[in-house]
Amino acid sequence: MIEQRRDGGAGASLWVREGGKRLPGQDSDARLIALRAGLARHAGVRALDADAADATVARTLGVLHEPRYLEALDRLDTDDPIVMPEFAPPGLEPDIPVNAGLVAAAREGVRTAISAAQRTLAGAEFTYAVCRPPGHHAGPAFHAGYCYLNNAAAAVRTLFDGGLAPVGVLDLDLHYPNGTSALLERLPERDGDGPGATLHSLHAAPVTNVPAGTALPRLAGERALAFEVAPDADAYVAEVAASVEVLAASVAALVVSLGYDTVRGDPHGNWSFEPEIFERIGALLAACDRPICVVQEGGYAVDALAACAHAFATGLLGDDGRGRPSGRIADQRTTT
Repeated sequence: MIEQRRDGGAGASLWVREGGKRLPGQDSDARLIALRAGLARHAGVRALDADAADATVARTLGVLHEPRYLEALDRLDTDDPIVMPEFAPPGLEPDIPVNAGLVAAAREGVRTAISAAQRTLAGAEFTYAVCRPPGHHAGPAFHAGYCYLNNAAAAVRTLFDGGLAPVGVLDLDLHYPNGTSALLERLPERDGDGPGATLHSLHAAPVTNVPAGTALPRLAGERALAFEVAPDADAYVAEVAASVEVLAASVAALVVSLGYDTVRGDPHGNWSFEPEIFERIGALLAACDRPICVVQEGGYAVDALAACAHAFATGLLGDDGRGRPSGRIADQRTTT
């Protein structure tokens, strides 16, 4: 696991608006602590600090996000909550505030995702960027849903620029990755030979983070499977298997945007999976014969996160991990 570093500051989420209600923020370093504990229980997991250079982080962000957006975030110098309606997703109202501490944490999340992708380029079979806040709702010049900068897109861009392309993106969070979709649309084609990345997303309906009436999927080759009702575990795993099979047949590597907000009791979810489902998902990914770079997205039932992460590692690496020594997890380091 690649551990996220943080340089201090008030980096916990403040609040989020859902369905017209303002709810207390649920994203904090407590999530990282729980995820790290669950992964560390597996003998095949090795913890490494995120170590991508500042210049690499800045360069990657510069090709993903618009200059005016990054400049506005850089100008924040207070930990007071600030709502920035000009940077809400197109056609939507703002649903989160931002402050300097959250921007600092988000930058370290991007560093962690880049670090994991760099190790994938170096030959690692599996890497896992343990990072927060999540990123898949952050687009070229917008933030929403706890997401300010896009970690998964940073991993994709790192792999793409390193020659490991095309890239498949499998988003297994409860929510549609509107930011990732918007950013992949801007990714150059692979030497004029088709898209550089293909997105598959399995998520809940209704999709509330795009304007009403938006047609999904948005991109050529994109799969946007919305479950009208909460699926049972077998039905969901079957659809995950279908996406893994399709993507693995046509890509050089997979970036997995992994959310644990589908588990029972998540404060932002209404599905009821048990943590054990992630062992099945990990096993599907292990069998696909492609390098896997996992980037942490949602999952806010803190008491369940260690079990989810351990189950996923068990599926990916096997019961004891001894058979797959290349498994690594990139972990965002926290300060206390």
